[in-house]
Amino acid sequence: MNEQLLALEPVLAWAGLALLLVLCLPFAGVQKQLLEVYGLVLRLALLALVGAAGYLWFRPDMLPAQCVETLNNFPPLRELLPEPGTRRFGVAAVAVIAAALLPLLAVLDVSRKLAGWRLRRLRLLTASGTLESLPVATAPAAQPAPPPRRVDRRGAADALAQAGARKPFRVADHLVQ
Repeated sequence: MNEQLLALEPVLAWAGLALLLVLCLPFAGVQKQLLEVYGLVLRLALLALVGAAGYLWFRPDMLPAQCVETLNNFPPLRELLPEPGTRRFGVAAVAVIAAALLPLLAVLDVSRKLAGWRLRRLRLLTASGTLESLPVATAPAAQPAPPPRRVDRRGAADALAQAGARKPFRVADHLVQ
């Protein structure tokens, strides 16, 4: 059985290399799918870490020895985290890991949203340098209404002052008794 796996090893290595070649090509569809998969895997990994922290809260004695060994290799991190084997250790360790990985997740999300047709449009924009040279997509017949203009304090005060000045003059309001 091991001999068969050893015979397949070069084939698997070349297949992996071919897959990496395809994934590195500048095809927007492939890039977008790859970013979606990376983002999903990272989210699932973070959720698994949160689940592991919850598990270690209830069973702190189940902390693997590899975690303690890894922590011993990084003394500044050891000073930052609580003592391994305590209930707070898992939560604190996951907080440090998540704080390091959340910016990467944000980058993946933004890149994924920009990939595809938006990426092509951005490439056209940066290549030409002007927005006028981009092809304009035809809009549907009904144009959406522009958003209402935001009124600041000065504009609101002016509107109230004008509304007070337009108040009708009533004689009964000005009679002196």
